[in-house]
This record gives sequence, structure tokens and C-alpha cells, in this order.
Amino acid sequence: MKPISFLLITSFFIMVFCFPSSPGFTKDTTLQPVIEESYYEVKPENEGRFLELHKTRVLPFWKEIKKRGLIEEDMKIYTQRLHTLEPRWTFKTVVKFKNYTAIDKWLEIREELFRELFPGEEYKELRNKIMRITERHWDVFLREIPLE
Repeated sequence: MKPISFLLITSFFIMVFCFPSSPGFTKDTTLQPVIEESYYEVKPENEGRFLELHKTRVLPFWKEIKKRGLIEEDMKIYTQRLHTLEPRWTFKTVVKFKNYTAIDKWLEIREELFRELFPGEEYKELRNKIMRITERHWDVFLREIPLE
């Protein structure tokens, strides 16, 4: 047997049999809430426009999503009290989905729902407006790991 093959097979068996499964993966995670944190770095001259879009379009959209039972709490927006060097971000939005199925449903209905709320407008157009005034953006999806 070649040394590399032996090393790979040995590593596989060590990982499978010697390490217990991750605490976050022991339960059915598809039914657990999923938190989406979206980070935006926005130049100071665009902060007012960013907040205006969120107050007039994004927040009403998420309130309707909540009425439909896909998220557990209202969408929230944060800014840092003290800015650290990295990662730099100006605003963070947080949405708590009921589970992964709720995310799938949201993806399925978001375009149509946005058109219902704002006739003549498209969800993608809103996203493009936000991205044009955003220097950097990234999303983080979190799953709580119960400690008890």
C-alpha cells in the first residue's frame, strides 16, 4: 500500500472513530432557528440613504415575512458603538428564521411579495440600490448550540 493511501485511510478512521460528533450536529438542525446576520460597510455620505431604504422598503418587507410566520422576531439593524480595526462594518441587520424550511419559503416568495407591497418595484432592484451605496457586504448564518 502506498504511504499516502495508508495515511489517508488512517486519518479517516481516526476522525470517524476517535472524535465525537460536533455538539451542534447531534440533533436535527433543520428544525432549529437560523439567524442571518448581514454586514454592510457604507461610506458616511451614504448612511442616510441606506437607513432610508431600510426604513421605507426593507423593514416593511420583513414585517410582512413575520406575519407569514417565517421569522420569529422583527428584523433588527445595528451599528457599532466603537469601531474596531477589523472587520469594518457600518450596519448589521439581523433576521431570525424559524428554521431552514422557512428560509426556503422566503426565497420562493420574496420577489412576488415585494411586488405586492410595492407595485412596480422589484426586490432585485432594491438589493441593487443598497449594493450601489455599499462598499462591502457579507452574510453570516448562525445556528445556536444548546449548552444544556
